[in-house]
Amino acid sequence: MIVFLWASIAILSGIVCFLIMKQYIQYRQIKNIKITIEDILGGQDSSTLFTNKDDVLGELVFEINKLISSYRVQKQNYEKERNSKKELLSNLSHDVRTPLVSVIGYIEAVIQNRIDERNKNDYIETAYNKALVLKEQINQLFELVQSDANEIVLHFEKVDICELLRQVIIDFLPAIEKDQITFESNIPDNEIYISADKYCLTRIYQNLIRNTLIHGKSGNYLGVFVSKTNSDVYVDITDKGMGIEKEHLPFIFDRLYKADNARTRGSGLGLAVSKELANKMNGKIEVLRSIPRDTVFRITFPVIE
Repeated sequence: MIVFLWASIAILSGIVCFLIMKQYIQYRQIKNIKITIEDILGGQDSSTLFTNKDDVLGELVFEINKLISSYRVQKQNYEKERNSKKELLSNLSHDVRTPLVSVIGYIEAVIQNRIDERNKNDYIETAYNKALVLKEQINQLFELVQSDANEIVLHFEKVDICELLRQVIIDFLPAIEKDQITFESNIPDNEIYISADKYCLTRIYQNLIRNTLIHGKSGNYLGVFVSKTNSDVYVDITDKGMGIEKEHLPFIFDRLYKADNARTRGSGLGLAVSKELANKMNGKIEVLRSIPRDTVFRITFPVIE
């Protein structure tokens, strides 16, 4: 009987010791988890939690590691976005300052009578054109800020894309004639309707045509062609300029990206703004091809009855 009693006490003591040891180990694991999380929040991104496969805390540690991984990704995205915005502001301050200084310079020359009467109108016209460039850059920046803050409120309506394109093109005719650009178009006489915000849709086509007239100017050509399937309508905007090198194509819709010296005029925002507006209206913008003498941007929208 005494032997049995001592055996029972020994077993119970062993169980108690085991439970105490296990509790101590778990306490140490929980403390390590706390320290690791504090290290990560303090900036030590390389920290990771480890556990045995059969550990009772194994599932918890696994979920915490997933959370840590997600936190790292979010932090990297935040840093990337913050650096991108710093670059955006830096580049835009330069892009805005340049035409602004030019406008002030031309106007000062006129006001201070530092030019003769024959050239005065030319100075005023140049200042006006540079002011328009400045206005366009500010508009694009404003649209981009609105998009980032999800403040663009779209007012969808039934829009005849053919009629809207004609109106957009009319605004560019003076510049086309002045620069002696060969203009070709194929816009159907019948209506083709899509569901879109009319203002945003106008901005997309203005940006794409302006981009073509600037960057494809060496080809002295602008083409606007509309085609349609049962489900979609396509607007192809073409030029015969120098084209875009293959390695640059994946990035031309990135904000502030400027492919090369021949395509660096402007703020680098027009294509980015256009793509974001198109996406918000269930549309798509892509470059079908871009080689010397043949660059084609295509804007696609689903048609409605």
